[in-house]
Amino acid sequence: MQKENETHLSRRSFFKQSGVLATGVALGIGGTGIVSANAKATQVEPLPLPWPYTKLDVEMARKLGHLGYYKNECSAGTFYGILWPLKEKIGHPYDTFPIEPPNIMSFGAGGVAGWATLCGALNGACAAINLVSKNPKPIINELFGWYEEESFPSDQSNEYASKHQFLVEKYKSDKVLAKSIAKSPLCHASVTDWCKASGHASGSKERSERCARLAGDVAAHAVELLNLDADGKFKSTYAFSEEVAGCRKCHFKGKDCGAGQNTRGKMDCLQCHEAHDI
Repeated sequence: MQKENETHLSRRSFFKQSGVLATGVALGIGGTGIVSANAKATQVEPLPLPWPYTKLDVEMARKLGHLGYYKNECSAGTFYGILWPLKEKIGHPYDTFPIEPPNIMSFGAGGVAGWATLCGALNGACAAINLVSKNPKPIINELFGWYEEESFPSDQSNEYASKHQFLVEKYKSDKVLAKSIAKSPLCHASVTDWCKASGHASGSKERSERCARLAGDVAAHAVELLNLDADGKFKSTYAFSEEVAGCRKCHFKGKDCGAGQNTRGKMDCLQCHEAHDI
């Protein structure tokens, strides 16, 4: 009985100590013994945000965003397109977690697990911006406003694909694809409007290729904005359209529900609503 107890305690001790050691290894801590590793683990502090940023090549971000989509779809793709070059140029701390898809933003594919809410390309780009910018909200705001009015895929992405200048070996489609303006940051609106404009179904290879090019375009524009921010030259130019500004005279985040203050947001209202039905 005593021997069984000793064996049980020995196993418990082993797993307890192994857990301490594993923690030390996971944190990148070296050491000659468990006590040393545990002591050093208590001294590790997370690197505060923002992480270091250096200006990046816009077109490389476009190509990597497109490649990232092929690896693991839109959200992981734009995240990869922005952060992989930073890992290559700067190293630490970007080498402390997986950036190559699948990565932490993989959940955002198809508007978050296929729910077609926030466009995954925006989701991944915003996560990257938040990681590297001292003042991310105005940059994100500008990116959203640009996305609502931009015609996707861009001429540059269409040209890269048609000339086989992206980084993939086999294309879902190398055609010059039709373009559409979503008037919304939502995956549902973006995809549906493009399908109607192009005549291709949502499950087609052409639609998937369109979203790969869009992921590259979003990564590229996010880098353009971050580069301006790094130079101290970023200025927000986004403003509500006349239609949205008209709606927001009554409908905004406020205290009086009866007066119409029953909503919030910045999206183009008329994408989903008729005038005065909010």
